[in-house]
Amino acid sequence: MSFSDQSKIRSMILTNLTRANEIGANSYLLDFGADGRVVLDAGMHPRSEGSGGLPQLERLRFDSVGTILVSHAHHDHTGALPLLMRDHPRARVFMSEATYFLAEPLLHNSVQVMLKQKAEKGIAEYPLFTHRELDQLVKVWQACGLEREWSLNGYPDPGNEPLTFRFHDAGHILGSVGTALTHRGRTIFYTGDVNFADQTLMRAAEFPREKIDVLITETTRGAQPKPEGFTREAVVERMALAMEETFAKGGAVLMPVFAMGKTQELLAQLHFLQKSRRLPQTPIYIGGLGRSFSEIYDRLAGRTRRKYPKLNLLDDIAPQVMDGRRTRDFTAKKGHIYLISSGMMTEHTLSNIFAQEFLAHDRHSIFFVGYCDPESPAGLLRATKPGDSVTLNAAYGAQPVRCRVEYFDFTAHAQREDLLRYILEVKPRVCVLVHGDPPALAWFQQELAVQAPGMKVVIPAPGEAIEL
Repeated sequence: MSFSDQSKIRSMILTNLTRANEIGANSYLLDFGADGRVVLDAGMHPRSEGSGGLPQLERLRFDSVGTILVSHAHHDHTGALPLLMRDHPRARVFMSEATYFLAEPLLHNSVQVMLKQKAEKGIAEYPLFTHRELDQLVKVWQACGLEREWSLNGYPDPGNEPLTFRFHDAGHILGSVGTALTHRGRTIFYTGDVNFADQTLMRAAEFPREKIDVLITETTRGAQPKPEGFTREAVVERMALAMEETFAKGGAVLMPVFAMGKTQELLAQLHFLQKSRRLPQTPIYIGGLGRSFSEIYDRLAGRTRRKYPKLNLLDDIAPQVMDGRRTRDFTAKKGHIYLISSGMMTEHTLSNIFAQEFLAHDRHSIFFVGYCDPESPAGLLRATKPGDSVTLNAAYGAQPVRCRVEYFDFTAHAQREDLLRYILEVKPRVCVLVHGDPPALAWFQQELAVQAPGMKVVIPAPGEAIEL
């Protein structure tokens, strides 16, 4: 075998399939030549519409990908999975058990949203995939156990294979994993979305600490320094006090949340506050999709690293579900808590619709508890000063903000300091920075230049192929 042939086998080329360096539609191609072509995630931008919200899947030659590895079930990591599978019909698709169960209802809900937007906005290309197609594609998915070596053919403990993978708990949401690929003695590790601190239900990530040659890491919170003295317990106490003050004024609390992950975390947190008598035993409402995901959280409680495996979110907490009738007759009631999606308050979602009533009354409160895209309705509201006006929905026009608006940092992403510490501990030869807005990427790049001057740090441009 010639030297050039050997180099082709041993090289790895990474192509950033995102359309912009931002927190959007995640997808990355790892090309190991004759040993395999692997795609990490296939997301859809939560704010963009139509094909403009997809990764650059058109850069992949038809049926050229053999393996798809899914880090977790959030829409910005799975939303385009059916389209990627359609273009690569022979590809094997691997994910954790929890992601296997969470991703299917999420994608079916995506079809419903696209059908609704087609009718309301006339988006001709919607839906990008159908319920029937999704039902067929799901049959190809394979759930893989964590902390175990897997071949690209889906066999555990494969032995002498040139390219294998292993999942590690990422602590972000149920089923989230970091993925270690071993290629001819080298290790490439993709963090996906990670959290190195315990949440209410999710335990901190358990990532490998041994040598990593190439680290591909998210950078979501790179532009946000960890506040001095920050603790989750202090955030919980501040939120409880703000709720007590709202209830004392005769108000209700709206918490725009993602149906998957944040709904379950906040349900558990509010349950413990009520159980300890820190908050009164008032009704808690969730949406229908939030209920579906909570049922999966409960079903898998004993088979995952979830804290409090005996806590049944639906039976023990008994949240009420906002069905169609309740939505039509909705009036915010004193002491009630509404954990309603979406977290971005996208137009026509329940949290956006409910906000129209909350905005007008100073007795009510809207509390944000997670990431808000600055250009989303949630981001616009967060940036609006009390008394000023904001437009959350074009149909309602600008409205003055009279209610209380606050932010409580219950992040499911790693603090930038914790993520930097992990990078410096594993000392990769190459560190690839992804899944972050430009200021977040720049912070990590600058810190690593100072603290790890020998490390090659790469920010791959959208569509760029880089040999690592």
